[in-house]
Amino acid sequence: MTRFGFPRPHRWLNPITRVICAISSVGFVMAQSPFMPAYQGAQPELVLGVEAEGLATARPKVRHVYAAAPDTLGIVIDAQALPRLPVRPYFARPGDEIRYARPQPWGSEGNEYFWDRQIIRDGAVFGTVHGPDKNYYTPPTRLEGDALDVEWAANPQSYAVTSTDDDAYTQPVTPAKVFRKTKPESTEYADTGKRESTARHEIFLKLPKPLKPGARYRIAFVNDSKIGDGVELNFEDTRLRTEAIHVNLNGYHPDESEKIGLMSMWLGDGAGVDFSALREFSVVDDATGERVLAGPIRQVVEATPGYHMPVPGDNATQDPIPVSVYALDFSALKQPGTYRVVVPGLGSSFPFRVSTDVWHDATYVSAKGIYNHRAGIALGPPHTTYKRPRNMHPEDGFNVFRTDPRKFFDPKTPPSIFRRIQTAIIDGSSHPEAWGGWMDAADFDRSIVPQEHDRAVHALLELYESNPEFFRTFDLNIPESGNGTPDVINEAVWGMDLWLRLQQEDGGIPSNIESIEHPSEPSWLLTQPTATTPPTPQGNHLYAAAAARLSLALRDYQPELAETYRRSAERAMDWAERNASVPDVFERDSRPPLAHANLAHAWMYRLTGDQKWHDRFKASLAELYPGGEIDFTSHPHSGPWGLAAYAVLPTDQVDPELQKRCQEAIVRAADRQLASINERAYNLVRPRNWGERLAQPWEVIIAHQITKDPKYLEGLLRLNQFSLGRNPHNASYTSGIGARQVVPFNLEAFDLGVPIPDGVTTWGPLPRSMIRAASMETTIPSYLGTHLYPATYEAWPWSEAYFNVRYYAMNEYTVSTNMGNILLLRGYLAAQFAKNLNP
Repeated sequence: MTRFGFPRPHRWLNPITRVICAISSVGFVMAQSPFMPAYQGAQPELVLGVEAEGLATARPKVRHVYAAAPDTLGIVIDAQALPRLPVRPYFARPGDEIRYARPQPWGSEGNEYFWDRQIIRDGAVFGTVHGPDKNYYTPPTRLEGDALDVEWAANPQSYAVTSTDDDAYTQPVTPAKVFRKTKPESTEYADTGKRESTARHEIFLKLPKPLKPGARYRIAFVNDSKIGDGVELNFEDTRLRTEAIHVNLNGYHPDESEKIGLMSMWLGDGAGVDFSALREFSVVDDATGERVLAGPIRQVVEATPGYHMPVPGDNATQDPIPVSVYALDFSALKQPGTYRVVVPGLGSSFPFRVSTDVWHDATYVSAKGIYNHRAGIALGPPHTTYKRPRNMHPEDGFNVFRTDPRKFFDPKTPPSIFRRIQTAIIDGSSHPEAWGGWMDAADFDRSIVPQEHDRAVHALLELYESNPEFFRTFDLNIPESGNGTPDVINEAVWGMDLWLRLQQEDGGIPSNIESIEHPSEPSWLLTQPTATTPPTPQGNHLYAAAAARLSLALRDYQPELAETYRRSAERAMDWAERNASVPDVFERDSRPPLAHANLAHAWMYRLTGDQKWHDRFKASLAELYPGGEIDFTSHPHSGPWGLAAYAVLPTDQVDPELQKRCQEAIVRAADRQLASINERAYNLVRPRNWGERLAQPWEVIIAHQITKDPKYLEGLLRLNQFSLGRNPHNASYTSGIGARQVVPFNLEAFDLGVPIPDGVTTWGPLPRSMIRAASMETTIPSYLGTHLYPATYEAWPWSEAYFNVRYYAMNEYTVSTNMGNILLLRGYLAAQFAKNLNP
């Protein structure tokens, strides 16, 4: 064993060398926005002089010019860059020195892991070394390029607008006012030893007269050599894309009864735009420009000028915004095709499609996101375009330690899970079955608690149960496809197989697999000591519930495996009962531990029909709600719950009165959620918990199953709109969907220098009131850098409070809560449209 705990030899190095050398040979350079063009939405055919490609590694680059209002030009400018280069082979030179710093002790024999492993060459930092054999490295990240002179940018005299087609601009015109909003476009720890940031500026020129459709304009940049002389704009309002019109970039099913775009524009220090003078919009064929539909513009939200997001601790549900919002209703559009929304005098939306495939395709991409986070196998064609070497597998020399429960749960051990693992690792131990499962964004943990990856299992199985005929033939193009089992069940089996293999002889299920700290190196080169953590009752209950549900789903396809999971679930429940006193040290789960037990009781009863589980379900439910009134609004995370599993059982298998109470509780919760969804559809209600930001569908889906009321399907359709592009960023929050996508933080893709895998959904915009930490005043500024403008974070509307920065609460994700929720939401709609229902 080495000091890192890895046995030799390393048979896995040659394939990785081939992958990384192949990346290097095509000249791929890791960009700050790694998997997409530097700017998505540029139209160089209409705006001459813009630079859509390449980072702003020298002077600032103008990306796009558009009409933010009929009399206001918006200019998008990127300034500076933080090119992050991928991992590459390291060939040591004489004189190279590797300096180790920030040691982290682990185990009981004086072992150390060093967080910093810098290569010093010719007196300078050459990079950070990786791998057990120290033969890979990451070059340092450096801030490059010139910052935009914001004082120059704010001066109206810096611009002159002319036109040969518009009499109002035959002579150079100076803007009446200039407004600005600036987003941090990237933040990274750089070779300066601190967090550096880049900026995307939007400069707004308030003009004395509206722009004339069809006219050409020149915007000259005066007395500034850093961004060039200027640009020329062909103001074809039927083609030129404006940031003011927001549509669902995934598209609409022909049978959706509601197809609504939104119109809004926040000018930063120029406040919100009043579009009340605009009366009509049209929908045009994207290819021909032919108008196919027209309709009135309707105001749905009136701006509250100067409103700021609430501070932490404010639990109010209403969140007025400093922007007026207008609805563009094209629900009558049912003919399949590709279209754009056009507002005369303003501009066009991104293209969108009307197709019967929209929810099928969104489900496929979202499910592929789960697959793309498998650990322990190589990822790549033919199953995915995302290429990653096999990682964390024992056949490649990767070792997972075991931990000593006495030390792990010792009250004297520091409470951090990382510190518990460091302290409790058993030197020389090995857990060779600890490979597989799913990973999250920037972490290589596989987890029942605290991350609850079992939620993704429930989401996959909920989809199958919602329409078995549809999902029986839903091909996800995964290695198991064609084995006679539906692929959504196959993917659920992958997520559970790891824990089945790890089950101890006494029935206990390890809670998670985690390293001694957040990773500082690629997963396929991981040298950080990694270990399984001891079982807890909470983890065993969560495992047993998912195993019982999986056993039911497998009965018609793999009866032997179904029986294996049934026995495993029973053993896990036995362990939980015998070890009820084991403490819950994973304090991140906001639901009471008894809710996990109740969920397990419900699914054990559904699996076995044994009256003892029915009795335990009733007892744990009564203990959860001692007053008799079932109301789970205090549980911020959405589903799954035991009462939902009970609510949909056949009536001959239940206590009718108890089932009625469970159903009524779910419907009440769904109606509350529906009210929030309906208001948030117009960016009015800020989310109140992590899962609610982009999708919290469980209660609404179960309510639809109970009542068959189409209002719940309508709510689910509305719930999708924001995350799929109907937002002020005009961006999809899922990679692989839409003409513009946000940049999730995916450490592996960054290190490989390859596109972010499809199907990743981030957490989304962060209302300031959501994080109720005393450090809030310093935490957000430290992550957002120095460029945010307006500089007061709470001055931003919550729906715009998302930035492509390295901040866990915005652009990280888990395969459980947000990715599982998103998959369930979109897959349920696909299944319902397959039933020819008309929402």
